[in-house]
Amino acid sequence: MKKFLTLLWLTLAAFTFKAGAQTTTCNAAFTWQFINGSTVKFTPAVNDSPMVHHLWNFGDGSPISPVVSPIHSYLTNGSFVVVHTVIRHSPNNVPICTQSISHTIVIQQAPPVCTLVANFSWTVTQTNPLRIEFHNLSTPLSNTDSIRWTFGDGGSSNQMHPVHTYTVPGTYTVCLRIIKYNAGSTTPCVREICKTIIITQPCNLEVNFSSQPDPNHPLRIKFTNLSVPVIATDSVKWTFGDGASVSGVQGDPNVANPTHNYANAGAYTVCLTVKKHASTTNAPCIRYICRTIVVHEPCTLVVNFTSQADPNHALRIKFTNTSTPINASDSVRWTFGDGSSVSGLQSDPNVANPTHNYANAGLYRVCLRVKKNNNTTPVSCVREKCDSIIVHHPCNFDVNFRWHLDSINTRKVYFTNLSTPPTAGAIAVWTFGDGSSATSWNTIHEYAQPGRYIVCLRIYLGPNSNCVREKCDTIYIPQSVPPCTQLSKYHFERFPNDNQKYKFTADYINPNLQYTWTFGDGTGSHDPVAVHRYAQPGVYVVCLTVWRGPNCASTTCKEIRVQPQINCDTAHVSYTYQRNTQVPNKISFYANSSLPILDQTWTITKLGGTVATPPVILHQNNPVYVFQDTGYYKVCLRAILLGGCVKEYCNYIRIEHVSNACELQAYPNPTNNLINVNVTLLQPEMIHAFIYNNLNILVKEKHQQGVSGNNIVTMNVNDLPAGLYTIKLIYGNKVCYARFQKF
Repeated sequence: MKKFLTLLWLTLAAFTFKAGAQTTTCNAAFTWQFINGSTVKFTPAVNDSPMVHHLWNFGDGSPISPVVSPIHSYLTNGSFVVVHTVIRHSPNNVPICTQSISHTIVIQQAPPVCTLVANFSWTVTQTNPLRIEFHNLSTPLSNTDSIRWTFGDGGSSNQMHPVHTYTVPGTYTVCLRIIKYNAGSTTPCVREICKTIIITQPCNLEVNFSSQPDPNHPLRIKFTNLSVPVIATDSVKWTFGDGASVSGVQGDPNVANPTHNYANAGAYTVCLTVKKHASTTNAPCIRYICRTIVVHEPCTLVVNFTSQADPNHALRIKFTNTSTPINASDSVRWTFGDGSSVSGLQSDPNVANPTHNYANAGLYRVCLRVKKNNNTTPVSCVREKCDSIIVHHPCNFDVNFRWHLDSINTRKVYFTNLSTPPTAGAIAVWTFGDGSSATSWNTIHEYAQPGRYIVCLRIYLGPNSNCVREKCDTIYIPQSVPPCTQLSKYHFERFPNDNQKYKFTADYINPNLQYTWTFGDGTGSHDPVAVHRYAQPGVYVVCLTVWRGPNCASTTCKEIRVQPQINCDTAHVSYTYQRNTQVPNKISFYANSSLPILDQTWTITKLGGTVATPPVILHQNNPVYVFQDTGYYKVCLRAILLGGCVKEYCNYIRIEHVSNACELQAYPNPTNNLINVNVTLLQPEMIHAFIYNNLNILVKEKHQQGVSGNNIVTMNVNDLPAGLYTIKLIYGNKVCYARFQKF
């Protein structure tokens, strides 16, 4: 190749071109200057670019450079022939002449370049968290390089990708040292990198159970322990919500999967506690779950469903009917919250478990209605379940993390990032709820004071990406152990839908303490959090005794007055409304009831029209709503009354004129995590949303591409403090406002 290039330069040097009656020659002379022992700058004698093109061959096998005045670094010592070729062009880009000139330069003391970069990663073995696989990511590497690993526990290795098993959990500093001997140099190239790894043995017990009524005996419920991992020696305790319980080991089938007979139909809170007996060096692993089950008689139908987004199509949702008991002859109807629906028999797979494609991302209220076609029962068995689902934009990946307290310093918390972003360059930002933050993928944080903190993990797909996902969780930094006389302090609360049902909670909960409740009616419990329903109203003295040891025990008693249950059959609700005199499409609603109203949910549905508009749901008391279009609307009030009574009242409203004042409605209002605003566009354009607090300070913003028709702008306000906020929306030539309360 080098011989070919030399012949090329000699051939080019011989060419001249005539322009008219003149012969034009080129000037390929050049000079050079040493910047250091191995780096040279070359300068042509003449440069009248862009009419002149320059080509440089540095004589060391590197690519030819078209730069006018290049700077070139030689990697080895020696003599090198540098050839400079000049090609001159006429104004119409026709070559006029070509000339090449060569010079020999001598490179001395060109130091070898150390390009070695040390790096490594590691993988935790799922079956054995103490076994770590290390991966050498250093570049460049060769078989002659010297490699040494030190694992922070006294162990070491010279392997390229070693596997090391630690004997005990802990925090270790792992170092990788590489020595590379470059050719032509007696000085080795040495690089070393150290990283801190945390070896844990987490309590990965997840407690769960299922319940199934006997189709022939609806008061007989079969419970199945679905906890993982669980073995025969684990301790198991069930409390069935009616004062009965059973306990033992998982190896006993009557304890692992018990069958319980209830005396009466009703709602019961069933709790399952599982304790894994760990080694003597670790604390026992205890988890429990409580779930309310409804025992029916004679209709045992429980309607439920799950939804799962297609990982390749975020707007495509798969719904699964998980209702029990369910038969092929049962009638099923789905409404998907965007104006569409499907109905038929459970035997039709497209009806039993449908897949629905949404046109836009947003919040939709999906309802499943099941009717059992049982001719032997004169009373029809019909149940319905509604739930709100969020259809995400294509930016849809899971963000999650877990945490655990240090076994010695309970104010020190270890956070492990469990997120699964689709790209390797994702960025993690932690906020710990005490004003501090961190940007490492996994992190450790120590709190100054005990208390309740909201920790948020936000994942960015890249520094310039608009795809951001966030997960927040509440952690509790425990206080120091109170004195013995304070161990039995407790508080209680009455269930809003049942005057005779109470929840009792100890102020200080520790699995090493023994708790004994007496409810004053001859029953009791040993759970730190106990739920009890009194059979009769009256005055009862409830006592909690906490025992820590022979020399430390205390008792606290309180008197409660149990009121009789309210008769829901005679209760009723309604509402009135009033139009704003200045803005006729702004309506104020006022709820009325024969009993005190504890909670209000308003559903506003547009009737008719060519474009299906999802209903607007307002979770607030006596709302004021601005209607965005003329026509007829169905407005329904669903109220929860004192004593747990649920009543619904619907009426129709006609909107004849829409004001020019641009005021939009935010829902649900008040809210705790998500806030939504409906925006109607005549054509596709950008929607800009800004949230301001009551001091008019910008606290959050969002920008999304809108489409023709209705658009739902959804924003996460979970990390905002409680208070009143204003949303400013800008789209096209309009500036609109909506207000909401965060609780």
